[in-house]
Amino acid sequence: MSVRKRRSIRINPDEILFLMGNSGELGIVKAGEKKQIIIGMPDREEIFIFLEPEDLIAVSAFDTGDKIEKGIKAMLYLLREINTPITVLPKDHPTSKRLPMVVAAGDKIRLNCNIIPGTHPEQDILCACEDLSGLEINSSVHGIEISEDIENFKLEKF
Repeated sequence: MSVRKRRSIRINPDEILFLMGNSGELGIVKAGEKKQIIIGMPDREEIFIFLEPEDLIAVSAFDTGDKIEKGIKAMLYLLREINTPITVLPKDHPTSKRLPMVVAAGDKIRLNCNIIPGTHPEQDILCACEDLSGLEINSSVHGIEISEDIENFKLEKF
């Protein structure tokens, strides 16, 4: 029986972690303080997600490179610092095919390439590129725990 290796990465509130795949990237920051994120639902309801300082805010992008990383940083800034709401689209909405990035927040995030981007209000699942699909990311006091020993990542100032 094989034992899956996990990866622990220390991350401070003023840092961003990028997990990189061949066809997409994921940016992760800590919430840094108690806060709430509002999710606008297709049926005109709002869901409030309450975050603790060690919880995660993640942005998944369906491309790679400097331009995408700037976009990820901008989206994370809007979510964490400006409190921009998240919008969930109906499952058959044509715009879901055009989303360059999607977001999730909480103490645990599962990455999956087999869901429709932008249509899941559940904040524990996030659409990601195939290379990162299947990863589970958990918050810890000093950083994050990743379900696999991923090698392709970088940590930068946020």
